[in-house]
Amino acid sequence: MKWFRRIPLLVRIPLLSAIMIFAIAMLVTQIAVFSLSKQYEQLTERVGQVYLDGLSASVLPAYRKNDSEGIDRALRQSLDFYLGIVDRQLVLIDEDVGIMAHVSGPNLEATTPPPDAISLASKGYFYEPESQSMWVWRELGESGIIAANLDLSEYAQKRSALHLQLVLIGALMSIVAAFVGYIVIRRMQRPLRTINEHLSNAVAFGPQEIEESHIPKDDEETSTLMQAYNRMTTAVQDRERLSEQLAKQDQQALLGRIAATLAHELRNPLAGMMTALQTIRMYGENDRIRGEALDFIDRGVQSLQGVAEATLKAYRPSAPGPDLESRDLHDVLLLVDPHAARKRVNAAHHLSPFSSVKLDAFKIRQIALNLLLNAIQSSPAGGTVALEASYRDNVFTMKVSDEGEGLPQHVRNFLLAGDAVLSDRSLGLEIVRRLTQDMKGEIAVYNQGGRGSTIELRFPLTEIDTQ
Repeated sequence: MKWFRRIPLLVRIPLLSAIMIFAIAMLVTQIAVFSLSKQYEQLTERVGQVYLDGLSASVLPAYRKNDSEGIDRALRQSLDFYLGIVDRQLVLIDEDVGIMAHVSGPNLEATTPPPDAISLASKGYFYEPESQSMWVWRELGESGIIAANLDLSEYAQKRSALHLQLVLIGALMSIVAAFVGYIVIRRMQRPLRTINEHLSNAVAFGPQEIEESHIPKDDEETSTLMQAYNRMTTAVQDRERLSEQLAKQDQQALLGRIAATLAHELRNPLAGMMTALQTIRMYGENDRIRGEALDFIDRGVQSLQGVAEATLKAYRPSAPGPDLESRDLHDVLLLVDPHAARKRVNAAHHLSPFSSVKLDAFKIRQIALNLLLNAIQSSPAGGTVALEASYRDNVFTMKVSDEGEGLPQHVRNFLLAGDAVLSDRSLGLEIVRRLTQDMKGEIAVYNQGGRGSTIELRFPLTEIDTQ
């Protein structure tokens, strides 16, 4: 039945209906033929009983006198006169004696034994398909049975011909009925075929409404179905247009956020580089100071490049930056010093010496810079902001603490779980969380009960990273 399932559904339904119509029509034809055959046998049996009535009248006197010759003569005389039905054999059976007389007609060379069914019932009939004849019998007197074997070959041929005609006519009418049923059901399925075509085309070309000319006006149910499909199509088209508008808005918002991120991250390194240039102008004659300022500017340019790459990587993957070294964190402290001075905040650091860590230096610098700037902004005048960093047991740990009022709950929730929405002023913390997740780091936040807060970041390194 797998081949049948490959046929389209709109063809399977009318085809299956046509097959069922054909099968039912043929079944009804067979039932009719069987019924006619039974009626024919019963009618023949009745005719045979009428024949036996006349035969019994001629044989009964001789049977009562136990005249075997008279019985035989009466039976043979009956074989000589027939009209319509040909009797092949005649038998008279007595319960005590057995067969008293058994004669056959000229169309039969020798007699054949009567069927056993004669001894089971006092009246009845039995059809022999081999000889195309029928045995009929009835009681004769008190203990006798008269039986006749009637030739039905001509009627059997006519019955077979009639059977064949009925089968052929039934098959022809069944085919016509099945074909008409198939066409009618296909016409009834035309609205469904229209909807199916529109659904198939919707996959490749998008949903399209059904034209009003294809919606039947005289079929309320079908009209309601097609109009419902049109309403659904209109809703999908409106949703797609809205999705396109939202996608454009998201794209514009993304571009604006990239610009805001770059502006936020580049402003601080540029300020430090401008300070270094002023130092060169003022103390350019001193080789040591000039060299330190130029080195700072060089690292500042690299930092700007790293900021741009790290920012773009948040939206588009790119190559990682150089490995982290201790001087990268010292550069961050130099960058925040002017901001700390303006806020009259002390910037302290506790950096354990380490040579090189397999972490993206540009990203770590961005994280440290944003955390320190946020801590300076949160700390009161005269407060202290501290940066701690260490690398032990393949884990790089960095802490930034302040003496402000502590992080608000929604900021804590954002850093720990990202289930809050921050304003544009908290763009630096959003960058911190995104870059930390990108490097598979962990964030912990500790509030000191109104006396400041500490943000701890841990970056575990695998054995592959440390090799």
